[in-house]
Amino acid sequence: MSAAEVVYRLVETANKQTARWHSGGWEGIEPLGPLTTIPGIRSRLIATSSDLSALISCEADDVRAGSFCLLGARWPKPSLMPPDPSFWRIDPTDGEPFPQWDAYAFDISFRHGINTRDMKTIAELNRLQFLVPLATDALVEKHDEFVLLAGMIRSWMAGNPPFRGPSWIFGIDVALRIISVAVTLSIIGVDRLDGVTRSAALRFFFAHLDWIKRFPSLHSSANNHRIAELAGLVVGSIMAPGFPDAVALRENSWRALLAEIDQQIHPDGVGGEQSPTYTAFSIELFLVAATALGREASLPATTVDRLSAWLEHSLWLMDADAKVPAIGDCDDCRVIATTQAPEPRYVASVVAAVSGCVGRLDLAPPAKDPSIRDVILRSAAVAPAQRVGMRSFTRGGYSVIRSGHKDPVVLTFDHGPVGYLSIAGHGHADALSIWLSVGSQPVIVDAGTYRYGPNRELRDHFRDTAVHNTLSLSGVGSSRPSGPFNWASKANTRLMSSKTTPVARVVAEHDGYVGQYGVRHRRTVEFDDVSRFTIIDELVGVPTNGSVTVSFLIDPTCQSTVEPDRSGVLITCSNRQLVRIASAGPLKARVVRGDQATGFGWFSPSYRVRIPTDQILFEGHLRGTTSTITIEVL
Repeated sequence: MSAAEVVYRLVETANKQTARWHSGGWEGIEPLGPLTTIPGIRSRLIATSSDLSALISCEADDVRAGSFCLLGARWPKPSLMPPDPSFWRIDPTDGEPFPQWDAYAFDISFRHGINTRDMKTIAELNRLQFLVPLATDALVEKHDEFVLLAGMIRSWMAGNPPFRGPSWIFGIDVALRIISVAVTLSIIGVDRLDGVTRSAALRFFFAHLDWIKRFPSLHSSANNHRIAELAGLVVGSIMAPGFPDAVALRENSWRALLAEIDQQIHPDGVGGEQSPTYTAFSIELFLVAATALGREASLPATTVDRLSAWLEHSLWLMDADAKVPAIGDCDDCRVIATTQAPEPRYVASVVAAVSGCVGRLDLAPPAKDPSIRDVILRSAAVAPAQRVGMRSFTRGGYSVIRSGHKDPVVLTFDHGPVGYLSIAGHGHADALSIWLSVGSQPVIVDAGTYRYGPNRELRDHFRDTAVHNTLSLSGVGSSRPSGPFNWASKANTRLMSSKTTPVARVVAEHDGYVGQYGVRHRRTVEFDDVSRFTIIDELVGVPTNGSVTVSFLIDPTCQSTVEPDRSGVLITCSNRQLVRIASAGPLKARVVRGDQATGFGWFSPSYRVRIPTDQILFEGHLRGTTSTITIEVL
C-alpha cells in the first residue's frame, strides 16, 4: 500500500466514523427539485420482440409470486407482495434475518466474525435488479403493475434505512440499486407516481448519491467498483437533478468514467482485472451511463478504439457457441438483468451492445441470448464470422490459437498478470494456464469462483494453482492468497516469444517459484495447424527434487478414461471420442473426481454452485528434464 493510500485510508476511516451520525432515517433526507427519467428507455422497450416478451413474462410471474432464486440461493416466499420490510433482511442460506441489519453499515464485519454469512448473496437481492423485467412486462403486456412496483421500492426503503445494514456497505451495491430503480421508474413513467411516492423516490436517489460521493472506491480499490460508482452517480444525478451540484457531479463522473475505461482496458483489449466477465460488467456499466446521457453515439475516438479492441479480444476467446473461458472471478454480475438465472453468454451479450454502440457490426458475436439489455443499449445483431490463426495480446497477457475446422478448436494461453492494481482482487493463481474448446463443446475448463465467503479455505482453493490448467510444484501455488481479495505473493509472468511460422508457437514463463525453489516455470505451447497441441513445461534454474503436477480440469459433460500404462487419457463427450491428452514422460496420469479431502475434481459453473468433474493430474518429478504433453483433437 502506497503512502498516499495509507493517508487516504486514515482519512476515510475518520470520515466513516463521523458519518455514523449523519442519518436521521429517510425523513432526515431533504430532497430538492424534480424527479425525472432516462430519456428513450420506455419507447425502446415498447417494441420488444415476441421471444423476449415471453421470457420477460415468465420472469415477471416469478416476481409477482414472490419467487426469488439468485446466485444459487432461494429465498422463502413472502406471504404478501410487496413483501414486509423484514423480507430484505433474510439470509437465504438459513432463512433467518441477518443478525446486524440495523447496525451502522461500516460497523458490520463482513470479512471477519460473521463466518456463516455470504455477504454477496445477501446483497444480490437488494440490488433490486428484478424490478426491471417486472416493469418491462407491465409496459409491453399492458399489465397494471404500478402499485406493486411502487410498493416494492417503498418496502425496500422501509427495511433499509439510510446507511444502516449490509445493503449500504459497498458502493457497487448502492450504484447498482440506483440503476435498477432509475431504469424501472423510466419504464413505468414518473408521471404516474403520487406525491408521497415521488418524494420517497427522490429521497432514495439523494441518499444513494450522497453515500457514493462520500466514500468512493479509490487507490487499490479502484477497479470495477469505481466504474459502478461513477455510473451510479451519472444515472442518479439525471434522475434527481436537484441534488447539490448535480450537473457538475454528472459531468465530472462522466469524465472519470472515460478515464477509467482507458485505464482498466489495455490497448490490446484485454481487461485489467484478468476476468472476461468482470471486464464485460464494467463495460456494461459504462454503456448504461453513456445511454442515460445520450452520448453513446458520440464517444471520444480513444474510447471507441479501446472498446473496439475489447470486442476483438473477446471474439478471439469465444467458442462456436459464443462462450468464453471463465478466467479469474466470475460471479454472475450484470447491470441490466432479464432473469434471475445466470447468463452463460453474458460476455457475448455485452459484445453485441458495444458493437452496436460503436458501429462495428463486423465485431458482433456469433450468438447471444435475448435480453432487455439488447433493447435498452441497442445491441447489434449476431455475425457468424470466426477468427482463424493465432493472436497474442501482449499487454493483457493472452495468446489464442484457433483452428479453421468446421468445429473450430480454440486454445487460450494465459501469460498475463494475476490481476488489476496492487490487490488483484478478482485474479486467480492461474499463471501459464490453458483453456480448450472444440466447436461449442468446452473441454479443458476453469474451475470457476464458487464463493467469496463464508468458507475461506474454499475461496482460497478455487483461486489456487492446483485447480487450474498449469503446473504446480510440490503442492505450492504460483501466487499465494492472503484474504479473499488479496495476495501474499504474486507471480510475475512474461511472454518470451510468439511466432506463427513454421508452426504456431508461444513461450512464456513466471517467477512464482523462484523465492522458495529457485526455479522459473517456463511453458511452450505449439500447434501443428491440424489437430495437435504440444505443451512443454520446464523448471529453469536450480535443480529441484520437488514433485510436479500438471493439471487439466475437464468439463462435466465429458468423461475421462486413463490408459492402462497411465501415459494418456481419452476424453469422451456425448459418446464421441473428442480429445486425447498424453505424456511423453516422465509424468504419469491419474483422474480425480469430486474429492472432498483434496479439493480436486470440482467445477463451479456459477456462483454458489459446485459439481464434481474429472481433473486429470500428470504427476512425477522432472529433475532437470522437461515434461512434454500432447493434446490431440480426434
